[in-house]
Amino acid sequence: MDSFAAPPPLATKRVIAAFDFDGTLSRGVSGIRFYRQLLGPWRSAWLAVRHLRAAICYNLRIDHEASLEVFNRYIFQGRRADDVIRAAEFFSNHTLPRSLLPAGMERLQAHLARGDRCVIISRGYEWCIAPWARSVGVHEVIATRLAVGPGGLLTGDMVEPSCDGENKRTHLLRLLGDRAQWEIHAYGDSAGDHAMFAVADHAFIRSGDAFVPWRQ
Repeated sequence: MDSFAAPPPLATKRVIAAFDFDGTLSRGVSGIRFYRQLLGPWRSAWLAVRHLRAAICYNLRIDHEASLEVFNRYIFQGRRADDVIRAAEFFSNHTLPRSLLPAGMERLQAHLARGDRCVIISRGYEWCIAPWARSVGVHEVIATRLAVGPGGLLTGDMVEPSCDGENKRTHLLRLLGDRAQWEIHAYGDSAGDHAMFAVADHAFIRSGDAFVPWRQ
C-alpha cells in the first residue's frame, strides 16, 4: 500500500474517507452470506434454484434493484425485526471478521489513525455492517435499510432504494453538507462505486490485492 502523506499544517479542508464494503473491505457479498445464516444450507440452495435469474443478476449487478427486492420479500417478509437484528449482530461480530480484506483494512486503519472522518457506504444491509463498523472505530454507516411494519414485522420492502450506484454519491454529498469544506478519498471495487468516485478528490479501485487510482 502506498504511504499516506501527512496533512498540511495549515490545511483548510478536513478529510473524509468513504469506503464501499463488499469487495472493498470484505470478500464476496455480505448479504448472500447473511441469507445463508438465516436460511441454513438447504433453504439457501432452494432460494438459488427458485430464483436463479435474480441470483445471477444480483451478483452481476444486472437489474440489481429488482433482484434485491425478490430476495428481501422471500427472506425477510413477516419475520420479526428484533429477531433479524439479533441475527445480524451475530453475523456482524462473528462471521464478517473472517472475510476481511487486508488491503482494504490497511487503508481504513490508516485513515482512522490519521484522524480522518471515515464512513462506509454500501449496498449491504445496515444491520449487518454497522455493529462491526463500530467495533473498529467507524461510527457512520450508510447502507441498505429494511422497512419495519406494524407489530415489528418486516414488510419485505426497503426504506429507500439500496445504497448503490448513483445513490452512493447522493448519500455521501448529503452527509457532507458543504462539499467545499471536505477532501474526499473514496474506495471501491466495482461499477457500483463509480458515481461516488466521480465526486471524490482521490478515488481508488481495488485491483487484486492492492488499490490503484481510478480513472473515469
